[in-house]
Amino acid sequence: MEMRVIFFFVATWCFSFISCNRGGAEDYTPYGGDTLTCHAQLLTIVEHPKFTIVDIADPWHEAKRLQRYILVNRNNPMPEKYPKGVVVKVPLQSSVIYSSVHADVAVEIGAAQAITGIADAQYHKTPEIVSAMDNGKIIDVGASMSPSVERIVEMSPEAIFASPYQNAGYGVIEKLGIPIIECADYMEANPLGRAEWIKLFGVLYGKQKVANEIFDNVCDNYNTLVGLTVNIKDRPMVISEMMTNGVWFVPGGRSYMAQLFQDAGADYPWRDDTSNGSLQLTFEAVYDKAHDADYWLIKTFGNDLTLDRLKADYSLHAEMKAFNRGGVHSCNTATTTLFEDFPFHPDLLLQEYINIFHPNLLPDGKLRYFKNIR
Repeated sequence: MEMRVIFFFVATWCFSFISCNRGGAEDYTPYGGDTLTCHAQLLTIVEHPKFTIVDIADPWHEAKRLQRYILVNRNNPMPEKYPKGVVVKVPLQSSVIYSSVHADVAVEIGAAQAITGIADAQYHKTPEIVSAMDNGKIIDVGASMSPSVERIVEMSPEAIFASPYQNAGYGVIEKLGIPIIECADYMEANPLGRAEWIKLFGVLYGKQKVANEIFDNVCDNYNTLVGLTVNIKDRPMVISEMMTNGVWFVPGGRSYMAQLFQDAGADYPWRDDTSNGSLQLTFEAVYDKAHDADYWLIKTFGNDLTLDRLKADYSLHAEMKAFNRGGVHSCNTATTTLFEDFPFHPDLLLQEYINIFHPNLLPDGKLRYFKNIR
């Protein structure tokens, strides 16, 4: 598409975007409504008679909001009064989704037909997505960090789903006037809090009932599993990942992964840390705090890890207790569905961890993601 056509679409979108977001008062409490979320700390969904308000809290600035969306049924006229925010007509009929995790949850709730574009196509494994790409129903817009503006303009999606990062924007894409749904779910501190973001996809795609049913089932399973470990006193120590290019990324003490370790009946060396994201540490810092860890969980992509390779990557890896005591477990994320499953089904990963840390606690101790390497 020629650049002058692109600029025409950009100008048209921007005008439309500005004109449809002349909302009223900042405070929406006078409108009443029912709050649909309870576990998520960064997501609030309030349903009103004529619209639904979605607030995304800023994960990096306490008490600040990252974004507000006003969802209006596409078959109804715009209400005369509504709060300021990005207006989104729902149910969405077309959308571009950057992350395979979010594309998969849209498929799960039955909204595959509303996915018209995806990024990072090479990471998608879900059959419905792959098939739709093969037959041209879903367009590859390129890398999520630098998507093709031309393809997105040509597609004219009603929304773009993207993950926000601290001090980073979306480049030219955010100037198109297309609502960008900022999926900050990965910054939630609680696994069920992150899983509850499925409700956002439910209200956006008109699949609220099925999304709620999936989340309720996940909650029930998760809480049942936690009940098995809550009183366990013998908690093995666990660490995750490995040093790469001189840096060892470990989950912060307030991350959902640290919470999963605790809920699975394990002790985590950085449990007192207050970070929601990852910590960037040296090998020495990890070794000093966690060299006696009983279990070591490592994710790879495209290859199966061996102890020889682990030692070859960095010889001092072999000094860890788990390396010498049979405690290393590896997951090849290219051949498993770990990344696709656990954000919205943390009960599956919790069960996996319990089977690793306490192999006799559940009747079925089989592992679906990790394997023990010796």
